Amino acid sequence: MNQGQNNRKEPQMSFKLSEGLATLSAKSKDVEDKVARAQADGKARIDAHLAEAKSSAEKLKGEFISRASAARADVDGKASAAKSAFQGKVAQLKADVEARKSEIAAKVAARKQAINVKDAEWNYNDAMDYAANCIDWAVIALADVEEAALEVLDARVRLESVKAGGA
Repeated sequence: MNQGQNNRKEPQMSFKLSEGLATLSAKSKDVEDKVARAQADGKARIDAHLAEAKSSAEKLKGEFISRASAARADVDGKASAAKSAFQGKVAQLKADVEARKSEIAAKVAARKQAINVKDAEWNYNDAMDYAANCIDWAVIALADVEEAALEVLDARVRLESVKAGGA
């Protein structure tokens, strides 16, 4: 047996079995005694005892039916309460699962957003670095253009000087 079964309490009976058997035995003895007396008595007394026995049996039958109905209603009530409690627990568990799913989905969405922001920042920084690098190369190119332009001017001055006859 598992631990849960060990801790479960046995249902309380409304009477003890031995007491019920003792009562049944006493009533059986009483019936036997009445039958023995009835055999000794005459027909009229037998009819009276028979009527009394029928009445007593009907009374006991009514009491038994009443107790059985009460027990059935009690069991039905407890079963209904247990079923309702179980359904409530299942509904609560489902709600907890849905809440946890929503919580996880929100965390995943937030993490994706953080990754997208970080990726966009990296792309921005890379583009800024590339633009700065291009500007540096453009400055170098402009310096080369300036130097080349000056060399052109110098070469023209020499050309004109050589054409003019000078050294």
